[in-house]
Amino acid sequence: MGCIMKWCNQCHIEVAESEPVCPLCRTVPQSDGTEGNQVLLYPQIVFDVHKYHIFIRLFMFISVVTGVVLLAVNLMNYHGFFWSGIVIAVILYAIITLGYSIQRNANPAAKIMVQTLAAELLVVWIDYLIGYEGWSVNYAVPGILLVAECSMLVLQIVNFMNWQSYILFQIEYVILSAIPVGLYFFHIVTEPLMTFLALGSSVIIFAGTMIFGDRKAKDELIRRFHI
Repeated sequence: MGCIMKWCNQCHIEVAESEPVCPLCRTVPQSDGTEGNQVLLYPQIVFDVHKYHIFIRLFMFISVVTGVVLLAVNLMNYHGFFWSGIVIAVILYAIITLGYSIQRNANPAAKIMVQTLAAELLVVWIDYLIGYEGWSVNYAVPGILLVAECSMLVLQIVNFMNWQSYILFQIEYVILSAIPVGLYFFHIVTEPLMTFLALGSSVIIFAGTMIFGDRKAKDELIRRFHI
């Protein structure tokens, strides 16, 4: 029995019609209109989703119980410091990042983005709970952005066959890095060195990708934004 085959322009391989994306680079293949034999192009990898779901549910149950107990202890012995809020925030961060990170089909770049946003919210919340001294927006948030930008660059280098797929994430990091700069002009960020460093690095990485990527990078922007 024959099947219509698709062609991946990035990896230059045939992909079965039943596969929505290329198993190597995860881009959407194009149909070439040819028929091929119904053969197994790639070995099927058995992924035991059930055990991960059990683990996540167990982790969430233990986390919720722990958070409730700590909140009760904090309220019964309250002395002006809501320390349980910090612990609960850390627990929520762990639940969000762990649950998203072990998803089988999640893009590694998307995982980093989710962890970046969650970590930024976490440090700002902790700073607020302990009296808000501004260290979160002055140092922690731009520091997290710098680490995330470097991680994204490493992913782009390692996955060189599909490096252009990270351009959209680079644009998002430019936007995220520009937000603290806006806060500086509203005098919320008072120590701007790390803030401008994070913005500068994100702009440089994006500009370098566009310059050295040339036509391939421009084609990716056209495909993403339909321009």
